[in-house]
Amino acid sequence: MSRWRETLRVLLVEDDEDDVLITRDLLAAQDRVHFELDWVADFDEALERIAAHTHDVYLVDYRLGRHTGLDLVRAAFPGEPLAPVVLLTGQGDWEVDVAATQLGVSDYLLKSRLDPSQLERSLRYAVRQYETLGELRRSEERYALAARATND
Repeated sequence: MSRWRETLRVLLVEDDEDDVLITRDLLAAQDRVHFELDWVADFDEALERIAAHTHDVYLVDYRLGRHTGLDLVRAAFPGEPLAPVVLLTGQGDWEVDVAATQLGVSDYLLKSRLDPSQLERSLRYAVRQYETLGELRRSEERYALAARATND
């Protein structure tokens, strides 16, 4: 079985330092993927870091002070997310889960149920799904161009 040796750059947006340490430890406890974890606690700083496009995936806490992770997704990605977003939450809420899906969030994870392999798998799948959808969009664009050219 082959291993995925690529390094994934993760931006963790989390306002609770204890949860940052837990997340860091969860990512370090698995040996399948190497993660470079950056952390921001502030909504506005998160917007700036996301706009820089230097991360492969965004791991965003639902509660961010007076804002929510969904507010951040809406503000940072007015259209579709430019990279995969995984939302973390302390409590399951079906309506938040549905709203996250509608915004293009890749996954919705409960902090209390996280283990190293689940977090690794969710981030890896989110990145691969995003890449696959991008390949599909590019293929559809090429097909549309070819179809227009044959009509001309």
